Amino acid sequence: MTCSTRSAGWSASIDTNPPLARVHLSHGLWLTLRAGRIGNTGTPEERDIAVSIEESSPTERLALFARAFGLTGRERELLHHLASGSDTRDLARQMFVSEHTVQDHLKSIFAKTSARSRSTLLSRALGT
Repeated sequence: MTCSTRSAGWSASIDTNPPLARVHLSHGLWLTLRAGRIGNTGTPEERDIAVSIEESSPTERLALFARAFGLTGRERELLHHLASGSDTRDLARQMFVSEHTVQDHLKSIFAKTSARSRSTLLSRALGT
């Protein structure tokens, strides 16, 4: 689905980050909204803006969840591996760490997110 609207001349004050938003509707449905100027002729204020609306991928939802809770790089990596259904031994192999280190990372993630189990953590992270 694509929409188009005319700019009101306010774009000079907008930052340069990619224009995107994620929205949780209900029943685990997350949408990603992306916007961009159409064409390359004329000033930016004169060009139409297209907005696309698409379902957010599990990877996008995990990344958003990790940023929202301030997870470290290794914690984010563990969360992504965990979402694939890996057990502790597999997680340790995939991350080249000991099973004890995996457990330490999980404890840290649980503390930051107030989750008490892997299933609760994944349910919250994936928005289901």
